[in-house]
Amino acid sequence: MRTDSKKPRRILILGGGFAGIYAYLELHKQFHKQGGVEITLVSDRDFFLFVTLIHEVATGNLLPLSITQPIRTLPHCCLTQFIQGTVQSINLDDNRVVIQTKEHSSLGAAARKAATSLSYDYLILALGSETTFFGIPGAREYALPLKSNKDAAAIKNRILENFEYAQQLTSDDERSSLLRFVVIGGGPTGIELAGEIADLVNHEMRRAFPLLFRYVRVTLIQSRSRLVPLADEWFNKKAQYILRNKHVEILLNTTVEAVHRDAILTSSGSISSTNAFWTAGVQARSVDISSRNEIQREERTRRIKVTDFLNLEKYPNVFIVGDQAWICNKETGRPYPMRAQFATREGVCAAQNINRLIHRKNLKTFSFRDMGIIFSLGNGGALAKIFGIKFSGFFAWWLYRTAYLMKIVGSRAKFRTVVEWTLNLFYPRDISKL
Repeated sequence: MRTDSKKPRRILILGGGFAGIYAYLELHKQFHKQGGVEITLVSDRDFFLFVTLIHEVATGNLLPLSITQPIRTLPHCCLTQFIQGTVQSINLDDNRVVIQTKEHSSLGAAARKAATSLSYDYLILALGSETTFFGIPGAREYALPLKSNKDAAAIKNRILENFEYAQQLTSDDERSSLLRFVVIGGGPTGIELAGEIADLVNHEMRRAFPLLFRYVRVTLIQSRSRLVPLADEWFNKKAQYILRNKHVEILLNTTVEAVHRDAILTSSGSISSTNAFWTAGVQARSVDISSRNEIQREERTRRIKVTDFLNLEKYPNVFIVGDQAWICNKETGRPYPMRAQFATREGVCAAQNINRLIHRKNLKTFSFRDMGIIFSLGNGGALAKIFGIKFSGFFAWWLYRTAYLMKIVGSRAKFRTVVEWTLNLFYPRDISKL
Protein backbone atom coordinates (compact mmCIF):
# COMPACT_ATOMS: atom_id res chain seq x y z
CA MET A 1 0.00 0.00 0.00
CA ARG A 2 1.17 3.49 -0.78
CA THR A 3 2.30 5.56 2.16
CA ASP A 4 2.63 8.90 0.35
CA SER A 5 -0.64 10.70 1.20
CA LYS A 6 -0.26 13.01 -1.82
CA LYS A 7 -0.52 10.18 -4.32
CA PRO A 8 -4.00 9.01 -5.39
CA ARG A 9 -5.15 5.84 -3.65
CA ARG A 10 -5.63 3.00 -6.12
CA ILE A 11 -8.94 1.19 -5.60
CA LEU A 12 -9.49 -1.97 -7.62
CA ILE A 13 -12.95 -3.52 -7.95
CA LEU A 14 -13.11 -7.07 -9.29
CA GLY A 15 -16.58 -7.94 -10.54
CA GLY A 16 -19.41 -6.10 -12.26
CA GLY A 17 -22.39 -7.67 -10.49
CA PHE A 18 -24.60 -6.19 -7.79
CA ALA A 19 -21.86 -5.90 -5.16
CA GLY A 20 -19.21 -4.53 -7.51
CA ILE A 21 -21.42 -1.99 -9.27
CA TYR A 22 -22.99 -0.68 -6.08
CA ALA A 23 -19.54 -0.46 -4.51
CA TYR A 24 -18.42 1.71 -7.42
CA LEU A 25 -21.52 3.90 -7.27
CA GLU A 26 -20.92 4.48 -3.56
CA LEU A 27 -17.23 5.25 -4.15
CA HIS A 28 -18.31 7.73 -6.80
CA LYS A 29 -20.63 9.32 -4.25
CA GLN A 30 -17.90 9.42 -1.59
CA PHE A 31 -15.05 10.74 -3.75
CA HIS A 32 -16.80 12.72 -6.51
CA LYS A 33 -15.91 16.08 -4.99
CA GLN A 34 -12.85 15.30 -2.90
CA GLY A 35 -10.95 13.21 -5.48
CA GLY A 36 -7.69 11.60 -4.45
CA VAL A 37 -8.47 8.13 -5.79
CA GLU A 38 -7.93 6.10 -8.95
CA ILE A 39 -10.69 3.53 -9.39
CA THR A 40 -10.33 0.57 -11.74
CA LEU A 41 -13.23 -1.79 -12.39
CA VAL A 42 -12.68 -5.24 -13.90
CA SER A 43 -15.48 -7.46 -15.19
CA ASP A 44 -15.68 -10.39 -17.60
CA ARG A 45 -18.53 -8.63 -19.41
CA ASP A 46 -18.97 -4.99 -20.33
CA PHE A 47 -22.45 -4.67 -18.87
CA PHE A 48 -24.24 -5.02 -15.56
CA LEU A 49 -26.82 -7.82 -15.59
CA PHE A 50 -29.92 -7.50 -13.42
CA VAL A 51 -29.89 -11.25 -12.89
CA THR A 52 -32.92 -11.34 -10.58
CA LEU A 53 -35.13 -10.96 -13.69
CA ILE A 54 -33.25 -13.49 -15.80
CA HIS A 55 -36.13 -16.00 -15.70
CA GLU A 56 -38.31 -13.49 -17.57
CA VAL A 57 -35.78 -13.36 -20.41
CA ALA A 58 -35.73 -17.18 -20.56
CA THR A 59 -39.50 -17.23 -21.13
CA GLY A 60 -40.01 -14.25 -23.43
CA ASN A 61 -41.42 -11.70 -20.99
CA LEU A 62 -38.35 -9.48 -21.38
CA LEU A 63 -35.62 -9.06 -23.97
CA PRO A 64 -31.98 -9.36 -22.84
CA LEU A 65 -31.31 -5.62 -23.27
CA SER A 66 -34.01 -4.83 -20.72
CA ILE A 67 -31.94 -6.19 -17.85
CA THR A 68 -28.51 -4.95 -18.90
CA GLN A 69 -26.73 -1.65 -18.42
CA PRO A 70 -23.41 -0.94 -20.20
CA ILE A 71 -20.73 -0.41 -17.56
CA ARG A 72 -19.08 2.31 -19.60
CA THR A 73 -22.24 4.44 -19.32
CA LEU A 74 -22.05 4.53 -15.52
CA PRO A 75 -20.87 7.83 -13.98
CA HIS A 76 -17.31 7.90 -15.29
CA CYS A 77 -15.79 10.93 -13.60
CA CYS A 78 -14.31 8.74 -10.85
CA LEU A 79 -13.70 5.65 -12.98
CA THR A 80 -10.07 5.80 -14.07
CA GLN A 81 -10.43 2.74 -16.27
CA PHE A 82 -12.70 -0.19 -16.99
CA ILE A 83 -11.11 -3.45 -18.13
CA GLN A 84 -13.09 -6.29 -19.64
CA GLY A 85 -11.32 -9.47 -18.67
CA THR A 86 -11.20 -12.42 -16.30
CA VAL A 87 -9.25 -12.57 -13.06
CA GLN A 88 -6.43 -15.11 -13.32
CA SER A 89 -4.80 -14.69 -9.91
CA ILE A 90 -4.68 -12.47 -6.84
CA ASN A 91 -1.57 -12.01 -4.69
CA LEU A 92 -2.62 -10.48 -1.39
CA ASP A 93 0.93 -10.07 -0.13
CA ASP A 94 2.08 -8.09 -3.17
CA ASN A 95 -1.21 -6.21 -3.69
CA ARG A 96 -1.31 -7.41 -7.27
CA VAL A 97 -3.93 -8.95 -9.57
CA VAL A 98 -3.37 -10.61 -12.95
CA ILE A 99 -6.14 -10.10 -15.52
CA GLN A 100 -6.67 -12.00 -18.77
CA THR A 101 -8.20 -9.51 -21.17
CA LYS A 102 -10.93 -10.45 -23.61
CA GLU A 103 -9.93 -11.90 -26.97
CA HIS A 104 -10.12 -9.51 -29.91
CA SER A 105 -10.66 -11.53 -33.08
CA SER A 106 -9.84 -8.61 -35.38
CA LEU A 107 -6.25 -8.46 -34.14
CA GLY A 108 -3.38 -10.78 -34.89
CA ALA A 109 -3.11 -14.11 -33.12
CA ALA A 110 -0.40 -12.89 -30.73
CA ALA A 111 -2.47 -9.92 -29.64
CA ARG A 112 -5.83 -11.61 -29.22
CA LYS A 113 -5.32 -12.25 -25.52
CA ALA A 114 -3.04 -10.48 -23.12
CA ALA A 115 -2.30 -10.76 -19.42
CA THR A 116 -2.42 -7.48 -17.52
CA SER A 117 -0.99 -6.99 -14.05
CA LEU A 118 -2.72 -4.46 -11.80
CA SER A 119 -1.55 -3.09 -8.45
CA TYR A 120 -3.87 -1.73 -5.80
CA ASP A 121 -3.96 -0.04 -2.44
CA TYR A 122 -7.49 -1.21 -1.71
CA LEU A 123 -9.23 -4.22 -3.23
CA ILE A 124 -12.93 -5.07 -3.45
CA LEU A 125 -13.42 -8.70 -4.43
CA ALA A 126 -16.93 -9.04 -5.86
CA LEU A 127 -16.65 -11.84 -8.40
CA GLY A 128 -20.01 -13.34 -7.49
CA SER A 129 -21.03 -16.97 -7.76
CA GLU A 130 -21.18 -19.74 -10.31
CA THR A 131 -23.45 -22.72 -10.81
CA THR A 132 -22.51 -25.86 -8.92
CA PHE A 133 -23.67 -29.28 -10.09
CA PHE A 134 -22.57 -31.12 -6.93
CA GLY A 135 -20.69 -33.71 -8.99
CA ILE A 136 -23.92 -35.26 -10.29
CA PRO A 137 -23.11 -37.35 -13.40
CA GLY A 138 -24.18 -35.67 -16.63
CA ALA A 139 -25.55 -32.53 -14.98
CA ARG A 140 -22.83 -30.22 -16.29
CA GLU A 141 -23.07 -31.72 -19.79
CA TYR A 142 -26.85 -31.92 -20.23
CA ALA A 143 -28.54 -29.56 -17.76
CA LEU A 144 -28.97 -25.90 -18.71
CA PRO A 145 -28.15 -23.42 -15.91
CA LEU A 146 -29.66 -19.95 -15.51
CA LYS A 147 -27.01 -17.38 -14.56
CA SER A 148 -26.56 -15.21 -17.66
CA ASN A 149 -28.33 -13.89 -20.73
CA LYS A 150 -26.60 -16.62 -22.70
CA ASP A 151 -28.13 -19.22 -20.37
CA ALA A 152 -31.56 -17.59 -20.68
CA ALA A 153 -31.28 -17.66 -24.47
CA ALA A 154 -30.32 -21.34 -24.40
CA ILE A 155 -33.39 -22.22 -22.31
CA LYS A 156 -35.77 -20.16 -24.42
CA ASN A 157 -34.38 -21.53 -27.67
CA ARG A 158 -34.58 -25.10 -26.35
CA ILE A 159 -38.26 -24.69 -25.53
CA LEU A 160 -39.09 -23.18 -28.93
CA GLU A 161 -36.97 -25.64 -30.92
CA ASN A 162 -38.49 -28.62 -29.14
CA PHE A 163 -42.00 -27.51 -30.03
CA GLU A 164 -40.95 -27.03 -33.64
CA TYR A 165 -39.27 -30.43 -33.76
CA ALA A 166 -42.09 -32.22 -31.94
CA GLN A 167 -44.65 -31.22 -34.55
CA GLN A 168 -42.60 -33.09 -37.16
CA LEU A 169 -42.70 -36.34 -35.17
CA THR A 170 -45.42 -38.97 -34.98
CA SER A 171 -44.26 -40.91 -31.90
CA ASP A 172 -46.16 -39.99 -28.74
CA ASP A 173 -43.21 -41.01 -26.55
CA GLU A 174 -40.77 -38.82 -28.46
CA ARG A 175 -43.14 -35.86 -28.34
CA SER A 176 -43.68 -36.30 -24.61
CA SER A 177 -39.93 -36.44 -23.98
CA LEU A 178 -39.33 -33.28 -26.01
CA LEU A 179 -42.15 -31.37 -24.34
CA ARG A 180 -41.55 -32.26 -20.71
CA PHE A 181 -39.71 -29.37 -19.11
CA VAL A 182 -38.00 -30.22 -15.83
CA VAL A 183 -36.76 -27.51 -13.46
CA ILE A 184 -34.27 -28.90 -10.94
CA GLY A 185 -34.16 -26.89 -7.72
CA GLY A 186 -37.04 -25.51 -5.67
CA GLY A 187 -35.42 -22.30 -4.45
CA PRO A 188 -36.43 -18.78 -5.56
CA THR A 189 -35.01 -19.07 -9.09
CA GLY A 190 -36.51 -22.53 -9.56
CA ILE A 191 -40.06 -21.62 -8.62
CA GLU A 192 -39.90 -18.40 -10.65
CA LEU A 193 -38.66 -20.23 -13.74
CA ALA A 194 -41.23 -23.02 -13.34
CA GLY A 195 -44.06 -20.50 -13.02
CA GLU A 196 -42.96 -18.55 -16.09
CA ILE A 197 -42.47 -21.70 -18.20
CA ALA A 198 -45.96 -22.83 -17.19
CA ASP A 199 -47.43 -19.52 -18.35
CA LEU A 200 -45.48 -19.70 -21.60
CA VAL A 201 -46.58 -23.23 -22.52
CA ASN A 202 -50.15 -22.82 -21.23
CA HIS A 203 -50.80 -19.71 -23.30
CA GLU A 204 -48.47 -18.64 -26.13
CA MET A 205 -47.17 -22.10 -27.02
CA ARG A 206 -50.62 -23.65 -26.71
CA ARG A 207 -51.99 -21.14 -29.21
CA ALA A 208 -49.02 -21.61 -31.56
CA PHE A 209 -48.98 -25.43 -31.33
CA PRO A 210 -52.53 -26.51 -30.34
CA LEU A 211 -52.08 -30.14 -31.41
CA LEU A 212 -49.06 -30.58 -29.13
CA PHE A 213 -50.48 -29.24 -25.89
CA ARG A 214 -51.59 -32.65 -24.59
CA TYR A 215 -47.94 -33.75 -24.53
CA VAL A 216 -46.70 -30.78 -22.48
CA ARG A 217 -45.67 -31.19 -18.84
CA VAL A 218 -43.78 -28.89 -16.49
CA THR A 219 -42.07 -30.60 -13.55
CA LEU A 220 -40.30 -29.02 -10.58
CA ILE A 221 -37.88 -31.21 -8.59
CA GLN A 222 -36.92 -30.25 -5.04
CA SER A 223 -34.59 -32.32 -2.87
CA ARG A 224 -36.07 -31.00 0.38
CA SER A 225 -39.50 -31.41 1.95
CA ARG A 226 -40.66 -27.94 0.92
CA LEU A 227 -40.11 -25.20 -1.61
CA VAL A 228 -38.11 -22.01 -0.94
CA PRO A 229 -36.57 -23.36 2.29
CA LEU A 230 -34.98 -19.98 3.04
CA ALA A 231 -38.49 -18.63 3.69
CA ASP A 232 -41.15 -19.74 6.16
CA GLU A 233 -43.84 -22.38 5.66
CA TRP A 234 -46.37 -19.86 4.33
CA PHE A 235 -44.26 -19.37 1.19
CA ASN A 236 -44.02 -23.11 0.65
CA LYS A 237 -47.78 -23.67 0.83
CA LYS A 238 -48.64 -20.64 -1.28
CA ALA A 239 -46.00 -21.46 -3.91
CA GLN A 240 -47.24 -25.03 -4.23
CA TYR A 241 -50.84 -23.83 -4.53
CA ILE A 242 -50.07 -21.30 -7.27
CA LEU A 243 -47.78 -23.61 -9.24
CA ARG A 244 -50.20 -26.54 -9.12
CA ASN A 245 -52.96 -24.25 -10.40
CA LYS A 246 -50.65 -23.63 -13.36
CA HIS A 247 -50.42 -27.44 -13.78
CA VAL A 248 -46.83 -27.68 -12.57
CA GLU A 249 -45.97 -31.12 -11.22
CA ILE A 250 -44.00 -30.78 -7.96
CA LEU A 251 -41.72 -33.59 -6.75
CA LEU A 252 -40.57 -32.99 -3.16
CA ASN A 253 -37.97 -35.04 -1.27
CA THR A 254 -36.60 -36.07 -4.65
CA THR A 255 -32.91 -35.96 -5.49
CA VAL A 256 -31.38 -36.00 -8.95
CA GLU A 257 -28.86 -38.82 -9.30
CA ALA A 258 -27.87 -38.41 -12.95
CA VAL A 259 -28.78 -36.41 -16.03
CA HIS A 260 -28.69 -37.93 -19.51
CA ARG A 261 -29.44 -36.46 -22.90
CA ASP A 262 -32.99 -37.83 -22.88
CA ALA A 263 -33.65 -38.76 -19.24
CA ILE A 264 -33.24 -37.56 -15.68
CA LEU A 265 -32.58 -40.22 -13.05
CA THR A 266 -34.02 -39.35 -9.64
CA SER A 267 -34.44 -41.08 -6.29
CA SER A 268 -38.10 -41.61 -7.26
CA GLY A 269 -37.40 -43.07 -10.70
CA SER A 270 -36.50 -42.04 -14.23
CA ILE A 271 -38.06 -39.06 -16.00
CA SER A 272 -38.09 -39.17 -19.78
CA SER A 273 -37.16 -35.65 -20.83
CA THR A 274 -34.62 -33.85 -22.98
CA ASN A 275 -34.99 -30.68 -20.92
CA ALA A 276 -33.22 -30.32 -17.58
CA PHE A 277 -33.07 -26.71 -16.36
CA TRP A 278 -30.69 -26.40 -13.41
CA THR A 279 -31.39 -23.95 -10.58
CA ALA A 280 -30.27 -26.23 -7.75
CA GLY A 281 -27.43 -24.22 -6.30
CA VAL A 282 -24.47 -21.89 -6.61
CA GLN A 283 -21.14 -21.42 -4.91
CA ALA A 284 -18.62 -18.60 -4.77
CA ARG A 285 -16.80 -18.22 -8.08
CA SER A 286 -13.43 -19.92 -8.02
CA VAL A 287 -10.40 -17.63 -8.09
CA ASP A 288 -6.70 -18.29 -7.50
CA ILE A 289 -5.70 -16.39 -4.35
CA SER A 290 -2.16 -16.62 -2.99
CA SER A 291 -1.17 -15.34 0.45
CA ARG A 292 1.16 -16.14 3.30
CA ASN A 293 -1.80 -16.09 5.67
CA GLU A 294 -4.60 -18.63 5.45
CA ILE A 295 -7.85 -17.55 3.79
CA GLN A 296 -10.75 -19.35 5.46
CA ARG A 297 -13.69 -20.50 3.36
CA GLU A 298 -17.08 -21.93 4.22
CA GLU A 299 -17.01 -25.53 3.01
CA ARG A 300 -20.33 -25.86 1.18
CA THR A 301 -20.55 -22.54 -0.68
CA ARG A 302 -16.78 -21.79 -0.79
CA ARG A 303 -17.45 -18.24 0.44
CA ILE A 304 -14.56 -16.41 2.10
CA LYS A 305 -15.00 -15.65 5.80
CA VAL A 306 -14.58 -11.95 6.56
CA THR A 307 -14.65 -9.65 9.57
CA ASP A 308 -17.69 -7.64 10.66
CA PHE A 309 -16.28 -4.84 8.49
CA LEU A 310 -16.28 -7.07 5.36
CA ASN A 311 -12.49 -7.12 5.09
CA LEU A 312 -9.89 -9.79 5.84
CA GLU A 313 -8.40 -9.77 9.31
CA LYS A 314 -4.83 -10.22 8.05
CA TYR A 315 -5.37 -7.98 5.01
CA PRO A 316 -7.53 -5.04 6.16
CA ASN A 317 -7.23 -3.32 2.77
CA VAL A 318 -8.98 -6.25 1.07
CA PHE A 319 -12.79 -6.34 1.14
CA ILE A 320 -14.87 -9.35 0.13
CA VAL A 321 -18.50 -8.69 -0.80
CA GLY A 322 -21.56 -10.26 -2.40
CA ASP A 323 -21.70 -13.98 -3.06
CA GLN A 324 -17.97 -14.21 -2.33
CA ALA A 325 -18.41 -13.17 1.32
CA TRP A 326 -19.40 -15.27 4.33
CA ILE A 327 -20.43 -13.12 7.27
CA CYS A 328 -22.62 -14.10 10.20
CA ASN A 329 -25.81 -12.23 10.97
CA LYS A 330 -25.56 -11.56 14.69
CA GLU A 331 -29.35 -11.42 15.08
CA THR A 332 -30.10 -14.80 13.50
CA GLY A 333 -26.82 -16.62 14.11
CA ARG A 334 -26.82 -17.64 10.44
CA PRO A 335 -24.76 -16.27 7.54
CA TYR A 336 -26.27 -13.62 5.33
CA PRO A 337 -27.80 -15.34 2.28
CA MET A 338 -26.49 -15.09 -1.27
CA ARG A 339 -29.11 -12.61 -2.43
CA ALA A 340 -28.98 -9.38 -4.40
CA GLN A 341 -30.22 -7.07 -1.65
CA PHE A 342 -27.40 -8.18 0.65
CA ALA A 343 -24.81 -7.95 -2.13
CA THR A 344 -25.77 -4.34 -2.86
CA ARG A 345 -25.59 -3.33 0.80
CA GLU A 346 -22.26 -5.10 1.26
CA GLY A 347 -20.85 -3.27 -1.75
CA VAL A 348 -21.97 0.06 -0.30
CA CYS A 349 -20.56 -0.76 3.15
CA ALA A 350 -17.18 -1.82 1.71
CA ALA A 351 -16.92 1.43 -0.25
CA GLN A 352 -17.72 3.46 2.85
CA ASN A 353 -15.12 1.57 4.86
CA ILE A 354 -12.45 2.20 2.24
CA ASN A 355 -13.20 5.90 2.58
CA ARG A 356 -12.91 5.52 6.35
CA LEU A 357 -9.58 3.70 6.04
CA ILE A 358 -8.19 6.43 3.81
CA HIS A 359 -9.23 9.09 6.31
CA ARG A 360 -8.14 6.95 9.28
CA LYS A 361 -11.59 6.69 10.82
CA ASN A 362 -13.17 3.77 12.64
CA LEU A 363 -14.69 1.22 10.30
CA LYS A 364 -18.42 0.65 9.98
CA THR A 365 -19.76 -2.75 11.07
CA PHE A 366 -21.90 -4.40 8.41
CA SER A 367 -25.43 -4.98 9.64
CA PHE A 368 -28.46 -5.20 7.42
CA ARG A 369 -31.98 -6.12 8.38
CA ASP A 370 -33.75 -8.17 5.73
CA MET A 371 -36.36 -5.85 4.25
CA GLY A 372 -38.25 -8.81 2.87
CA ILE A 373 -38.45 -11.22 -0.02
CA ILE A 374 -40.50 -11.22 -3.20
CA PHE A 375 -40.97 -14.09 -5.64
CA SER A 376 -42.81 -13.96 -8.94
CA LEU A 377 -44.64 -17.11 -9.98
CA GLY A 378 -45.77 -15.92 -13.38
CA ASN A 379 -48.47 -13.58 -14.63
CA GLY A 380 -50.54 -12.13 -11.80
CA GLY A 381 -49.00 -14.40 -9.19
CA ALA A 382 -46.34 -13.53 -6.65
CA LEU A 383 -45.47 -13.94 -3.00
CA ALA A 384 -44.03 -11.20 -0.82
CA LYS A 385 -43.07 -10.55 2.76
CA ILE A 386 -42.20 -6.91 3.41
CA PHE A 387 -41.29 -5.86 6.94
CA GLY A 388 -43.11 -8.90 8.28
CA ILE A 389 -46.32 -8.34 6.29
CA LYS A 390 -47.22 -11.09 3.80
CA PHE A 391 -48.88 -10.56 0.44
CA SER A 392 -49.90 -12.86 -2.38
CA GLY A 393 -51.71 -12.63 -5.68
CA PHE A 394 -51.98 -9.61 -7.92
CA PHE A 395 -50.92 -7.01 -5.34
CA ALA A 396 -47.76 -8.98 -4.56
CA TRP A 397 -47.12 -9.29 -8.30
CA TRP A 398 -47.50 -5.52 -8.74
CA LEU A 399 -45.23 -4.97 -5.73
CA TYR A 400 -42.64 -7.34 -7.23
CA ARG A 401 -42.54 -5.44 -10.50
CA THR A 402 -42.46 -2.04 -8.82
CA ALA A 403 -39.65 -3.00 -6.45
CA TYR A 404 -37.47 -4.53 -9.16
CA LEU A 405 -38.11 -1.67 -11.56
CA MET A 406 -36.73 0.74 -8.97
CA LYS A 407 -33.60 -1.41 -8.59
CA ILE A 408 -32.78 -1.77 -12.28
CA VAL A 409 -29.60 0.19 -13.03
CA GLY A 410 -29.89 2.75 -15.82
CA SER A 411 -32.79 4.82 -17.17
CA ARG A 412 -32.68 3.13 -20.59
CA ALA A 413 -33.06 -0.34 -19.07
CA LYS A 414 -35.89 0.87 -16.81
CA PHE A 415 -37.72 2.35 -19.80
CA ARG A 416 -37.33 -0.81 -21.87
CA THR A 417 -38.63 -2.93 -19.02
CA VAL A 418 -41.68 -0.71 -18.46
CA VAL A 419 -42.51 -0.80 -22.17
CA GLU A 420 -42.19 -4.59 -22.43
CA TRP A 421 -44.16 -5.27 -19.27
CA THR A 422 -46.89 -2.92 -20.50
CA LEU A 423 -47.03 -4.58 -23.92
CA ASN A 424 -47.28 -7.98 -22.25
CA LEU A 425 -50.52 -6.88 -20.58
CA PHE A 426 -52.18 -6.55 -23.99
CA TYR A 427 -50.19 -8.76 -26.35
CA PRO A 428 -48.60 -12.24 -26.23
CA ARG A 429 -45.05 -12.48 -24.96
CA ASP A 430 -42.20 -12.79 -27.46
CA ILE A 431 -41.77 -16.37 -28.71
CA SER A 432 -38.98 -15.82 -31.22
CA LYS A 433 -35.54 -17.31 -30.67
CA LEU A 434 -32.73 -15.29 -29.17
